[in-house]
Amino acid sequence: MVDSDLNRHNARLRVDPRYLEVAPEAPVAGVLVIGYRACFADAPMPRTQIAPFAGITPYAAGDVGTATMALISVERATQVLRVRADGRREIAWEEDYFESFGDSGTQWSLIPVDPSPDGRFIVADGSWATGGYQAVLTRSTIDHAPGAPTVVAVHNSSPYTGCKRW
Repeated sequence: MVDSDLNRHNARLRVDPRYLEVAPEAPVAGVLVIGYRACFADAPMPRTQIAPFAGITPYAAGDVGTATMALISVERATQVLRVRADGRREIAWEEDYFESFGDSGTQWSLIPVDPSPDGRFIVADGSWATGGYQAVLTRSTIDHAPGAPTVVAVHNSSPYTGCKRW
């Protein structure tokens, strides 16, 4: 694979406009978006496998020398238990159940990934929160992930220590 093939999935980083006053410049120029994973109800756990985009392998991604991340979509919903008139219980998933908390609908982000020993990409160990940066995705990345926005949050910071991935 030629580097130009990988460049189609390089996302440019910028400081999230909400953090312009407190965040430093983006620490790296960009990241390589290696693949996509759709999730329901919650973000993927560490070591969850990521489906790479065509032609991207851990070997080729390692040659580029940039941070590797995966595009994640999480369809947030709340589990609601209802009791029907006949006494049976029914489980339903509802978006916007706790609308005031703002934790519903589909949320998009980039999270760090690592190569696994068996030659695949997996979600990096640890917990990841937004580090105050956004990524501007390329058209080729958006084409591989239905419904993806042009700009997504970058989750590269530990919510417990504040340490950044890079």
